[in-house]
Amino acid sequence: MSARGVCEDMVVASSHPGLFSRHGAVLFLRNALVSSGCFAIDMALIWLMVSQAGLDKFVAVTVGFLVANAVNYVLARLWVFRESERGLFTGYVYFLGNALVGLAIILAGFALLTGPLDTHYLVARVIVSMCAGTIVFILNATLNFHEV
Repeated sequence: MSARGVCEDMVVASSHPGLFSRHGAVLFLRNALVSSGCFAIDMALIWLMVSQAGLDKFVAVTVGFLVANAVNYVLARLWVFRESERGLFTGYVYFLGNALVGLAIILAGFALLTGPLDTHYLVARVIVSMCAGTIVFILNATLNFHEV
């Protein structure tokens, strides 16, 4: 490899430090704040749809997740991953793809917790969200927005 190639690789590495860097930690904390607000929207929608409208809890979890995820994308583009060079539409397609991975994790964990383990649906949603949220953050930070 030429000296120029090495220098270019070093510039890329320094502009996109690893997941466990200070930059990665800042992104994770910003994401946690944004995600917490969106999660509150999600939980409120789930509660309204199940407790007030009588919808099936799996339908409510899916709808709540998709609505909150759209809000999350807007806030993530504006504040969390603001240095991304990914286009707005393309970024949303990737973001939605990563979110669907998260939704699969959420629904599988939700089914386990509310079924055989007989956990209250809101408690189950909180538990599975911590795992899924971390995985989706890693997918977005590395594969979508290329910021770590």
